[in-house]
Amino acid sequence: MSNNIPGKDIKAHPRPFPEWRVKPGDREEDAAYTFGYHLIVHCRDEAMATVPHNASPEVKATAEEAVDIALHNVNDMLEGFWKLEAGSQHTVELALVVRVRGADGNLVEAQEISPSKLDLPIGYWKWAKDRAFR
Repeated sequence: MSNNIPGKDIKAHPRPFPEWRVKPGDREEDAAYTFGYHLIVHCRDEAMATVPHNASPEVKATAEEAVDIALHNVNDMLEGFWKLEAGSQHTVELALVVRVRGADGNLVEAQEISPSKLDLPIGYWKWAKDRAFR
């Protein structure tokens, strides 16, 4: 369980962009770790921080499970795990692109990390439970 402080207890921070690995698969993975870090710190940790500090362990565990299911399922949707319908004759596919911008705001690089690229749902559990982003 997180200690209700966003960004605390990170075991391995994602690589800074200048240190991303060169090989294409590795580079996509570094981009995914960066996404995962921000998903955990800005979504999971902040959601868990809303649980009252005096809540029972059972309430805290239930809240953590609900947050994890929701965020894991977002990753499943991004990976194409479910058929997403847009009416009876069409489906939609969700794509996640990590865009790196320089200090001037200009696009430096873009890495598409889903769908069906890196298995984000498996990565989610490493990010959420191990708090490791490398």
